[in-house]
Amino acid sequence: MADKTSIQCLEKELNHDGLIIPTDYVIMKKNFKKELIKFYLGRLSEGDKILDLNPGFEGIYNEIDLSQGKYLALEQNPNIRSFLEERSIPVKNWNIPSIPLEDNSIDYVLSTPFIEHLPTYIDALNLLIEIRRVLKPGGKILLIVPNYLSLKEIFFEDYKHGWVTTRKRIKDMLLDCHYEILGFRYTIGWITMKMNPLTAFLRFGISIVFAVLRLNIVERLMETFKLDVLGNKIKKTVFELIVIEAGIGNKKEVDK
Repeated sequence: MADKTSIQCLEKELNHDGLIIPTDYVIMKKNFKKELIKFYLGRLSEGDKILDLNPGFEGIYNEIDLSQGKYLALEQNPNIRSFLEERSIPVKNWNIPSIPLEDNSIDYVLSTPFIEHLPTYIDALNLLIEIRRVLKPGGKILLIVPNYLSLKEIFFEDYKHGWVTTRKRIKDMLLDCHYEILGFRYTIGWITMKMNPLTAFLRFGISIVFAVLRLNIVERLMETFKLDVLGNKIKKTVFELIVIEAGIGNKKEVDK
């Protein structure tokens, strides 16, 4: 098993390989998290508790006040868990899908790109059911997943992706688990989740770029001129994400 140092070195290598400009990427991630707070987490009441699933090395914990005890992370990777513990970030071990918390104990669950890494949709359904168990009546969940319909086969270039995620699939899964869909957004990678005519135009432009990059002749030309690494960096930087917020009402009525 790799030790902590090697994991951190690996993370740096992956970030360097997967991004156009690492420094700019850090700025983009910070901006994305600020928008996440503005559009969603910023509406929480004082004392509401956030559960963050697999936050990794760059979680929302860097942007919120941890002193009030309203944040808890669940992390399955022991190396990342140690990384969080060393920084006094509240974190617990996690054996998916079981959540080591009591019923009705969480106000808001945040799942940034993660659920698509589960092996099958059955695993994802079991996780959503478990999340519903720990949510308080009136609680909410925010799911952020890659948009397969935008990425197509590029989606599976990430070997860690287990099953396909689209807006309709996630929506139907949430409805089957007795959630109410509250709203959704599309993002431009980690750059922004704003929805306005300009971002709609940019998303359209990016979809054309992705369609071109998927062409076999373009891939071969990029490999020939050693530009395939650049192509992969573009794909990993501006890929489209789906942000879906859902909630639960009176759980007792639904569970009868």
